[in-house]
Amino acid sequence: RAATMARVLPAMLAAAIGLVVLRTLAVSLAFSAPPLQQGGASAGAPALRQQRLRGFGSLRSPLGCRVATMGAEVEKVEKQKSSLWETIVTLYDFTRPHTLVGTLISVPAVHLFAAAPAIASQGAAAVAPAMLWSVVLALVPALLINLYITGLNQIYDVEIDKVNKPYLPIAAGRLSLAGAWRACLISLGLAVAWSWTFFGARSLALHITLAGSAALGTAYSAPPIRMKRSPFLAAFCIIVVRGLLVQLGFYWFAMEGLGRVGLECLDGRGIAAAAFFGVFGLVIALMKDVPDVLGDELAGIKSMSVRLGPEVMLKTATIVLWTLLGTTAGGFGIMAGSAALAGQPLLALPRVSLSLAALWGLRFAIGARKDVDARDPKGVYAFYMDVWKVFYASYLCLPLAR
Repeated sequence: RAATMARVLPAMLAAAIGLVVLRTLAVSLAFSAPPLQQGGASAGAPALRQQRLRGFGSLRSPLGCRVATMGAEVEKVEKQKSSLWETIVTLYDFTRPHTLVGTLISVPAVHLFAAAPAIASQGAAAVAPAMLWSVVLALVPALLINLYITGLNQIYDVEIDKVNKPYLPIAAGRLSLAGAWRACLISLGLAVAWSWTFFGARSLALHITLAGSAALGTAYSAPPIRMKRSPFLAAFCIIVVRGLLVQLGFYWFAMEGLGRVGLECLDGRGIAAAAFFGVFGLVIALMKDVPDVLGDELAGIKSMSVRLGPEVMLKTATIVLWTLLGTTAGGFGIMAGSAALAGQPLLALPRVSLSLAALWGLRFAIGARKDVDARDPKGVYAFYMDVWKVFYASYLCLPLAR
């Protein structure tokens, strides 16, 4: 019973803290997000119902008074529900969900990748409790730092976003700058508090990963450094965060959960995976500004897409992505053949699976790239989101890497 409680209590505690975090952010935004415009029949129905109720309420009778009071209560509840839903939608859009999903997938995937040899030798039951708790310790602050970074970028890019991404909460007027600052600072504060409150999170690897990501995210968006003004520094920032910090940092932290100490946590498997996602980070860095050329030009941001043209950057990013996926498919195919010839079918099977997955990603990327005009921001952005899908799939396949 004690062992069961030791496993259940951390998960319950993490869930409770997660609810507190969401509630805190929702309350912060609720005081600053102006209500969305309502229209159509859905907006007119409550007003019509209230008009009828007020008609009953005009009767000078106890029944009329009760109906009028009930109508006022219904209107109040409907306004509260509408405000809460608008706050949730605003918070969701403010997080830039495609980056949040990347963090949500990558942290557990890196842990499974790190634990794969131990699971093969010791069994899943012996490794799972430590790995699950390690995932919780890393994932919560990682999501909070992700929100801080993406939110800070929206704060300093609000004028650019009014041209390139007018649907974002601040640019669209759904969230004030004060509310955005509150959400960012609360997220950063909660991440720091989490990292120092739980003993298991007091890890040099985790602290370097979180602090490094937050520092580079701040330097990327905020003056006076504002690395995004330099195409090379902007690409460097994205590659380091996505390739080195996220991959190597969380891999190091996961290996510590398995009993490794110091630099022995960084073995060849972890470095090879970091190299793959570092190149993928380069693809994202090359492509992310292609649909934003107009706003960047007006704001004086000399991105590579502005300097060299969107056609050149889209073509370059596509070639790098296709080369990465093609070499990955070929490499795992060769290693699968070697394992099969050596009489190791259990090693050949996951390698064949990864080779086929890379070929699928390559085919998907080729199909998504077809007929995309580099001068069409909507088409390029749709392709950019498809690249993120391949990025998610790569992390989902990572635990199979042998």
